Amino acid sequence: MTRQRTFVAVLALCLLPVVAVPSHAGNEAEEAVTYYRDILPIMQGNCQSCHRPIGQNIGGLIAPMSFMSYEETRPWARAIAHKVEAREMPPWFASAPTGVFSNERGLSDAEIDTILSWVEAGAPAGDAAHAPAPRQWVEEASDGWSVGTPDFTFKMPEPYFVEDDIYDLNIIFFKTLTEEELPEDTWVRGWEFKTGTAGVVHHMCASVRPPSIEAPVDGTVVDEGADTAGQLLSCIAEGGEGAMLPEGFGVLLEKGSTLSFNMHYHKEPADGSGVWSQSEIGFFLADGPVRYKVKNDTVGNRSFEIPPNHPNYRIGSSRLLEKDTLVLNYWPHAHMRATAARYTAFYPDGTEELLLDVPRYDQNWQVTYKYKEPKLLPKGTRIDVDFWYDNTSERAARRGFDPNMALGHGPRTDDEMSLGFIGYAEIEPEATATNDN
Repeated sequence: MTRQRTFVAVLALCLLPVVAVPSHAGNEAEEAVTYYRDILPIMQGNCQSCHRPIGQNIGGLIAPMSFMSYEETRPWARAIAHKVEAREMPPWFASAPTGVFSNERGLSDAEIDTILSWVEAGAPAGDAAHAPAPRQWVEEASDGWSVGTPDFTFKMPEPYFVEDDIYDLNIIFFKTLTEEELPEDTWVRGWEFKTGTAGVVHHMCASVRPPSIEAPVDGTVVDEGADTAGQLLSCIAEGGEGAMLPEGFGVLLEKGSTLSFNMHYHKEPADGSGVWSQSEIGFFLADGPVRYKVKNDTVGNRSFEIPPNHPNYRIGSSRLLEKDTLVLNYWPHAHMRATAARYTAFYPDGTEELLLDVPRYDQNWQVTYKYKEPKLLPKGTRIDVDFWYDNTSERAARRGFDPNMALGHGPRTDDEMSLGFIGYAEIEPEATATNDN
């Protein structure tokens, strides 16, 4: 089931007529809460980044309805109250740690009470003169890119037609950068993916293969397990967001490198359902000296089997750090049966620390958890990544899978994964990465 269908199905249960009832807080003497003065600022700060027309991309937290105006918001008022009171919206699925991630979301108790009071009062509009100025969005001035206009972009060699009969297709496209496209070694501080036609991309990954490694000719490889040697840039799935690296961190694109576009297309097969799609990567130049070379990799397990009808199956994996390491972000990735994920550090001195706890993992909102400041993990630290899975008929009825079969790692949507992505930079004895561009 897609994120939109899941979200709408839940909200549909809440779409009862909005009527005035006595205030839950008993504050009749207070001035009535109105949309333009009290609710719109909350929407602008916490909701509209998802609930607005964003464009044809799975990047960003895209919601199935817009809350950009009173007319768009009021029909959903009681559903909004239900979701915020349950703290299911705004979407943030980690319970700990708090205060360390730059993209942490959540409403205060006062904001939740304001929304509940507004709904209980009948969701009045109030005076439009009290409305704050409309929020400005980066995409509006940067051709749909969410973190600004890239310094340069590269597309797949050609548009690709996803045939009518496709349900799952994993396919890799290679593009070697010409001297005209990349005339010299170049440090970049960030990148963003445009996945192409919305509704057919399950996820997209991209890697950079340096010229020292022989590259396939430009074209396609219809094999998810094909050799894609090189440095993983990152992956994006529903809910993923573009971001810049911290100052002093970067990735080197060497002259003559090859980009791989690793695409997982997924849709319902039907006559006339075929679509053309062409993914694109936008790069942002490093604007100062680069001291730390960033890597993206996974702590993962590909040798598991989830038993049929198991309600809470755990899969674990570990990695021992060989150098002092600065961690930038985490991205837990699994499929429909996954219910929770956790990253834990076990330090050389015998102590341990919870790095990330996601007790409500949801494939439809695949958040990247980004540190405000890089976190230092010393050499010899062991990172454990654990996932939990519900392979029962109850979850299957909601998510649309067969609980009566054993499941292992696989690229299809109906398979499972247990991949704990980490963005990091190893600290060398002398940081030699420099940017002279």
